[in-house]
Amino acid sequence: MKSKVTLINIISSLTLQVVTVISGFIIPKIILTNFGSSVNGLVSSLNQFLSYITLIEGGITGVVLANLYKPLVDHDDKKISAVLVTAKKFFNKIGYLFIAYSMGVAVVYPILSKEGFSWSFVASLTVVLSLNLLIQYLFSLSFRVLLQADKKLYVISFTQIIITVCNIVFAFLSVKIYPSIHLLKLLTGLLYIIQPLVYGYFVKKHYNINWTAEPDDSLLKERWNGFAINCAAFIHNSTDITILTIFTNLATVSIYGIYTLVTNGLNGLFAAVFRAIAPTVGQAYAKGDEHELNKKLDLFEFITFITVYFCFTLSGLLITPFVQLYTKGVTDADYIQPLFGVLIVVAEGLYLIKEPHMDLSYSANKFKELAVPAFIEAGINILVSITLVHKLGLVGVAIGTIAGMTYRMAYQIHFTTKMVKNRKQRVFYKKLLAFSFVTVVGVGICHFIPLIEVTVWNWVLHAFIYALIFGVLYLILSLLMFKKEIRYLKEYMLK
Repeated sequence: MKSKVTLINIISSLTLQVVTVISGFIIPKIILTNFGSSVNGLVSSLNQFLSYITLIEGGITGVVLANLYKPLVDHDDKKISAVLVTAKKFFNKIGYLFIAYSMGVAVVYPILSKEGFSWSFVASLTVVLSLNLLIQYLFSLSFRVLLQADKKLYVISFTQIIITVCNIVFAFLSVKIYPSIHLLKLLTGLLYIIQPLVYGYFVKKHYNINWTAEPDDSLLKERWNGFAINCAAFIHNSTDITILTIFTNLATVSIYGIYTLVTNGLNGLFAAVFRAIAPTVGQAYAKGDEHELNKKLDLFEFITFITVYFCFTLSGLLITPFVQLYTKGVTDADYIQPLFGVLIVVAEGLYLIKEPHMDLSYSANKFKELAVPAFIEAGINILVSITLVHKLGLVGVAIGTIAGMTYRMAYQIHFTTKMVKNRKQRVFYKKLLAFSFVTVVGVGICHFIPLIEVTVWNWVLHAFIYALIFGVLYLILSLLMFKKEIRYLKEYMLK
């Protein structure tokens, strides 16, 4: 955060996520209004099954990022070229495999589906939805990882902003001119052609990459160390929808999808900031400056706590009234699920709280050491979710996610103390207990200011009141207990 580039990355990433969140609310609303809950659930379900191809990737993206930090610091063009050639070769193979996989999904999914859609309708929609990932694997990802590792995230962000805005415009036009879910999603997929055009031009202009260099095959061996990490992240993002698709129905999947519009939007906003900060932490680790690394971890951790608790506590209080307003007029499913709303917010909050420690581990290329804990996390998530989904439905899968996240958070904090000298676990748990206690106090205060009549004005008014309450409480807590972190923040802001 002490460089202008990092600040630009944060601003551009946050701008992208704001645009993405807006798009994430507009596009599903268009689908719900024009095509119904079952089609919305079908799109969510198909996207989830298509994303299974990322398991084949086996964590190569994280491994490539970790192996680019040092050669970028050393300006080692030969090593950078070898890493990128290896990555491009591997991503191309995944792209070709994805073509075969998406064809398989297109054939099999409509046969197994019990929702009454025709085979041709579902199969053709599957092919259309696959365009996004196909373009990225074949043409974009090798450029993208280089830009991300070299703190050029703003190039990625501004490009995606253009694509997202065009997506919203084309979605409106498509349903007005010819209301077809296939046309709407086809336009979305084709827009991703912009990515490789922009990324490729920027990389060619600013880097000396030898695309005929010999690949570094040792990277492909390292990817198996990253496979468990990739698998756990994938399961976190996909288990719920997959289990709901198998054990419930597409209307329930649609309900899940609408609630997670909020949590995914917040997750994206935080991921934008984390992606901008992570290379700074990774390069500090690569330089071996433990004092600076500890300071950055303290600050990163503090910023994560105060922002996650603030945003996700407000979300827990307001998410169900928001969904009630968002789905007004949609009567083909029961979207009022207050307990599920609170639990899914808690689950995603736990996922983000450990992010500074996860980013440090990934930057340090500690994939092998984290493989077993990642599989345990995934196993807990799946086992608890499947056990509870029959009786509790949406609530059951949310509890499964919370169980997996709680274990992984505890292990990750322990692992950081093994990586960084003089780093005690109590540094993290002090923040966790303090912010949790203040949050309970704040929720108790808000209980006396309930949102009874759900209107847009009342929702906005209560959001403002709740934000003011928690803003004051967290500010007082920070001034009383986290003076060191505030001092670090001032130092980095002034540099």
